Amino acid sequence: MREGIAEIAEITERRRYDLKLVLATVALVVLGLIMIASASQMVKLQRVSGPHFYFFYRQLMLAALGIFMMGLFMRVPYHLYEKFAGKLFIAALVLLGAVLVIGTEIRGSSRAIYIANFDFQPVEAAKILLVVFLAAKISEWGDRIRDFKTGFLPLASSGMAMAGMVALQPNISNAVLIAALTFVILFVAGCRVKHILIFGFATLAAAAPFLLHVSKVVTRLKDYIHGGGSATNFQLEQSLIALGSGALFGTGPGRGHQKYRFLPDAHTDFIYSIIGEELGLIGTIVVLLIFVFILRRAVRTAKRAPDSFGYLLALGIGFLIFMSAAVNIMMTTGIIPTAGLPLPFISYGGSSLIASLAAIGIIVNISFEGRERKHTGGMLGLQRTAKAIYAKRA
Repeated sequence: MREGIAEIAEITERRRYDLKLVLATVALVVLGLIMIASASQMVKLQRVSGPHFYFFYRQLMLAALGIFMMGLFMRVPYHLYEKFAGKLFIAALVLLGAVLVIGTEIRGSSRAIYIANFDFQPVEAAKILLVVFLAAKISEWGDRIRDFKTGFLPLASSGMAMAGMVALQPNISNAVLIAALTFVILFVAGCRVKHILIFGFATLAAAAPFLLHVSKVVTRLKDYIHGGGSATNFQLEQSLIALGSGALFGTGPGRGHQKYRFLPDAHTDFIYSIIGEELGLIGTIVVLLIFVFILRRAVRTAKRAPDSFGYLLALGIGFLIFMSAAVNIMMTTGIIPTAGLPLPFISYGGSSLIASLAAIGIIVNISFEGRERKHTGGMLGLQRTAKAIYAKRA
């Protein structure tokens, strides 16, 4: 009798959605809506006609669609993606190729396809489909990934092919993120470190001549190293002023000044600076901690995943979201050169928001089918966990 009750309790505990992850995600979306309502006021007056809170209403509509997508992906069994991983990856490459041919130009880069009054940026979906593809192939091949020619090379080349197509837009920041994400997933999966280092340096050497011919890259690197009076450096200076003027508790929602023609892109890539100005150091730390919490929930979900595909899929999506947030935050604080990456769930823009919410839905679905597994901490511990899953599957 007791054994039966214990088994029912275990099943009930296991078959439950990760409500904490959902609530953390929704909290970031709500914060994003509040900050967009504040940060986009001058942009609306300068660029568009319509309601005073035009960008807020538009983002609210996109957030509703994104939450619907999150709920949908929460209910779609994640095993289905493994069956179609190859086709989904090819579809992602086709979309990225279509952007180069029929894409809408945004600030000198062909990044979006204009559909029904909505600029769809395929790179946001492509990053998730890359994670699906790598997770599926690594799960299928097992220890074969430790062989350079038959395992590691095809997987790493697939990631670099996608990064190369994104770089041609040119969208260097996302291309670098895709390359870094590929190497992180391969490392966590158990690929040999020497293979990753050799291939990584070779890729960097091959990409360097191309990068040095992209004017934006050269300008931003020079500004980062030497400083200067360019628009990029001005933007960073205004970002730091916003963060500094917020002090500990901020000026209060809607009471910041940097959004009034001082800080460019205040409602998109540099919205973290407005959070710092209006909500203070406390607000920025809370946002950072929520992203750390989301990564921890993704790792927890991976630990409970019933198979290697779910393990790598949850980890890959968790790292994707956290790395995107980390790059944005480091950019706005001047730790790294300026990069055109939005802050997930918070920055204005539909493609990133909808794709990120759908990705969270996938993690939640994996958690629904998961179970607890013994796990060693740290990145090397994640490698050991991956090997243990392969051994169990074999």
